[in-house]
Amino acid sequence: MEADELDRSLLSALHAEGRAPWPKIASEIGSSVSTVRRRYESLQRRGIVRVIGRTDVSRLGYGPPAMVKYRGRDALRPEFLSCLQRHPNVRYLSATVGSAHCLAEIVPQSLSSLREILSDIGQDFAVSSEAFVVTHTYTSGQDWLPNSAKRDIDVEVRRPDVELSADERNILGMLLRDGRASFASLAAASDKSESTVRRIVETLLEQEIVSLRLLVEPQVLGFQAMFWALLDIEPSRLPEAASILAENPATKTLFATAGSCNLIGQFVLPRHTDTYAFTTQVLGALPGARSAETLLESATYKRVWNLVTGDSYGDVAGPAWLFGEGSGDS
Repeated sequence: MEADELDRSLLSALHAEGRAPWPKIASEIGSSVSTVRRRYESLQRRGIVRVIGRTDVSRLGYGPPAMVKYRGRDALRPEFLSCLQRHPNVRYLSATVGSAHCLAEIVPQSLSSLREILSDIGQDFAVSSEAFVVTHTYTSGQDWLPNSAKRDIDVEVRRPDVELSADERNILGMLLRDGRASFASLAAASDKSESTVRRIVETLLEQEIVSLRLLVEPQVLGFQAMFWALLDIEPSRLPEAASILAENPATKTLFATAGSCNLIGQFVLPRHTDTYAFTTQVLGALPGARSAETLLESATYKRVWNLVTGDSYGDVAGPAWLFGEGSGDS
């Protein structure tokens, strides 16, 4: 499906404030409370839209993430893609056309466990992998929405690590699944009072341990082309090149990485034919650019732990150390 004008207004309001009450959203977009509530519930029920929590896993003592290219005889087999899709440490997965058959983002509990995860995933399939460990996030795909407010880019100030209580971790895991979950439902699921849950949620938000983001597939908003670029930039020019690219409205995600390339980005364009101009005029003009490799997305199977089928979201498959021991997706 493609969003209509009311959908787009609703999505923009939720992108700005994920837990905003329905009367406020209705007033902002010039509709009735019953209409916006009914429209959101319909989109959510069909898996078209989700409001989810986002957290910086490094502040919790986990990670760092790694982007992993897979290629080989089995790399596009349904069984291998299903294995990756359901793996709790895989946060993102797409089939790609180019030098790799699929691309995954893997979030290990620690860097030392990344090798074990890669070995575990590949042991039953004829695939080869190449990993690029994320060393810095310039902009996150969870912050992307067309015509939205300016995103935070390349925030240099590192926020202090946090040590969460068991109750805080439990509530965090539930917010990662559903950022609009009511205090009553969170209280019932955690066996805590609503006042306690409210206080925990407010603390998590105020300390920026969790923030709320809108999850929607680009094709719902009318974008046909999605691709990744793996760039090799002269190290001294990397901050300059990354800043230019992060400001581009087509940029959905941008990471500095360790490996055979040092800058990896995901880009969204209206048409596939726009890829040529973007590659030659934008990527080709970056200061210090030495090489660029592009991977066209042919299908998305997982985004921010949510399983994807077409343009809709299904189950959440994430690690127990983030979503909770009772999540059933560990």
